[in-house]
Amino acid sequence: MRRQAKVFSWTGAAVLLTALAAANLLSYLLFVRVDLSAHQAYSISSGTKNLLHGLKDTLTIKAYYTAGLPPPYGLDRQYLRDLLAEYKSAGRGRIQLEFIDPSSEKRRREALAAGVAPLQLSVTSHEKFEVKESLMGVVFLYRGQTEVIPAINGVADLEYDLTSRIKKLSSADTKTVGFITGHGEAAPDNPANEPLFAQVSEQMKAKAVSLDQPVPADVDALWIWGPTSPFKPAELERLKAWLSSGGSLGLLLSRREVDLHRFTARPNATGLEPLLAQWGLDVPESFVADAQCEKIQMEQPYGPFRSVIVVDYPFIPVASHFDRSHPAVRGLDAVSFPFVSPIRVKAGGPTSLVYTSLVDSTRTSWLRSQPSVTPTTPIEELVTKDQGPFSLAGVLQGDFSKVTPAAGPVTTPRIGHLIIVGTAQQVRPQFAGKQANAIFLMNLLEWSLQDETLLSIRSKSAAYRPLRPLPLAAILTAKYSLILFLPLTLIAAGLWYYGRRKAQRRELARDFDDA
Repeated sequence: MRRQAKVFSWTGAAVLLTALAAANLLSYLLFVRVDLSAHQAYSISSGTKNLLHGLKDTLTIKAYYTAGLPPPYGLDRQYLRDLLAEYKSAGRGRIQLEFIDPSSEKRRREALAAGVAPLQLSVTSHEKFEVKESLMGVVFLYRGQTEVIPAINGVADLEYDLTSRIKKLSSADTKTVGFITGHGEAAPDNPANEPLFAQVSEQMKAKAVSLDQPVPADVDALWIWGPTSPFKPAELERLKAWLSSGGSLGLLLSRREVDLHRFTARPNATGLEPLLAQWGLDVPESFVADAQCEKIQMEQPYGPFRSVIVVDYPFIPVASHFDRSHPAVRGLDAVSFPFVSPIRVKAGGPTSLVYTSLVDSTRTSWLRSQPSVTPTTPIEELVTKDQGPFSLAGVLQGDFSKVTPAAGPVTTPRIGHLIIVGTAQQVRPQFAGKQANAIFLMNLLEWSLQDETLLSIRSKSAAYRPLRPLPLAAILTAKYSLILFLPLTLIAAGLWYYGRRKAQRRELARDFDDA
């Protein structure tokens, strides 16, 4: 009987291990994934799926990735393989996928000829340290054209990198955004703005446009990024005509310019303010100061020495309240708005135009009209009666021809879109490098072109998870609880052990007496 039980136990264990091995093999061969992360960060977005569903021909994807690399590169290799498997599944037979280990000289030459860049990685294995050449790139082939990701640097933006390349190959034409110049704006021909416009040029054509002459016919949307001098009357008429004919106009407007060395602000007159007032909008010269804000580094003297301290800077609000129904900001967590003015809708404005706020400040925000914007002012001294939330960016849309008829020729009146942001500092070199700001601006640009393919993808990597502020009592409670928890636990364990041993000794003594 005992021998039979052993046989059955060994048979059951073998069946269980076989079942587990089969399930593991099946899960590897059949691609199934459940994504419970915020914003579905580990699944391809609907924009990617729609793009792949619309492929008219076979797309070949060749991923060259050296095998056997140490972490994190080895883990990134598996992530890329899984992600491309999702792309192939969503392609409905239109995607041919090749995942290649370029270890052989033939495959290596093939990858280098396609544009994959070799990387030198430090590898430690079997008690040996060596510098190893590695290839980690992806090549896309579609209808005789080629796009390449020369090297994969992490997986945070990987879906955007993949989808943007496919979009460039599959799009029939590339749309053009006109950036108005002549008033101190950020423009494509300005070397100081080259890094920002390099991102713009990846997905669209950036063209400098002068309003001294009619807007070129090939321009699909117009943008004004931070004017610092007044517009002429004839230029304003061309802007009216553009919106009245159903065009999209983006405006990044700073009502005051800031001297970051002296932390003072001065008015910035552009001549656009009366036009905005006719459309029912008011952008005052006041700044929004918000308790939810960026931190900056400052030098502070300590006797003969100077030290660097980190302080909150309320004049750079971090906005986290978005209109989740709008595709341009739906996937964003937070965007900083340096020296931003509020956008207000005037009472009794035109009924043919409707304003929708896309981004709002928090309730702990106030308006400040003083010229000083020094970081050393405590937030308590910035509190005013004019309290938020305030609209920091929004869209005004409707029939503009009914409000401000243009003097020049206008085609059949259509619904125009005015995208307005209460600051232009986001395109300045000192602020343009912030990832969330760049994502916000790129999303607005693409939405102005009525192209929503990449909007939900780009914002996946810009997560904002601030610690919730706690009252002082809660902070002190948590602090001393952590300090005292371990010693109090050890004391309690010692007392319990001492009581248990004492009880055992009494029981032994009682048994000895009974004996």
